[in-house]
Amino acid sequence: MPTFEGSTIQAAIQKGLTHLDLPRDAVNVEVVAEGRKGFFGIGRKPAIVSLTALAQQTTSVAAQSAAPASAPAASEAAKPAKPAQPAHQTMTPEHRRADAVALKTVQRYLLAMAAGVQAPATLTMKRAAKNHLTVQLQTAKPGLLIGHHGKTINAMQYLGQVYLNHHAHSKFNLLLNVGEYRQRRSGILARLAERTAREAIATGQPAMLEPMPAFERKQIHAHLANSRHVVTYSEGDEPRRYVVVAPKPRMS
Repeated sequence: MPTFEGSTIQAAIQKGLTHLDLPRDAVNVEVVAEGRKGFFGIGRKPAIVSLTALAQQTTSVAAQSAAPASAPAASEAAKPAKPAQPAHQTMTPEHRRADAVALKTVQRYLLAMAAGVQAPATLTMKRAAKNHLTVQLQTAKPGLLIGHHGKTINAMQYLGQVYLNHHAHSKFNLLLNVGEYRQRRSGILARLAERTAREAIATGQPAMLEPMPAFERKQIHAHLANSRHVVTYSEGDEPRRYVVVAPKPRMS
């Protein structure tokens, strides 16, 4: 079956239809690869589709129907059984190579983004247990990298995480830090959680925080998890999802 490439699946299909000189309803389309847009244009992969004229499929089906009844059974017997997928896949050299390339590339991306906001930087990456990655950026302009309420550093962290999710074999969790910003932010979130809890208790009404990234919402939830007076939950859709701190019903 011929295959055709394109920047998108639809583009690949159109290229195939043009090549075969057939209308869309005269072919069966099989998507071989969905393709990737890449990250900043790097790592882009084309979409690949296979087109089969329906007339060819009809002929093939008719030929199979005319075959002796024993032929399908023999065909099935000839097919080797698919091996069961292990619960935990063993890391192969290819997997390790994919991880190594992804980790090196994401570091280049982070440095390129830092330069893009006029805050050139250097970095160090530490890999802890369970594939937790901490990237420490050093720059003479930390304020530019952090941004207002951490918007810049959080955006960079999100983009880096998305790249790793798409290109690394292992599941990595990325934490990006500039100076001691994350440590200071953790203290701010703890105080914010306490203050919001007091507000909810005093008013008897739920109190809503400003939208924040998932990893910061988790810190709010964790800080108030053992409270006897309030409960927390998240509402809204990303990237505007926020934490609600509500008073627990009083026991009568």
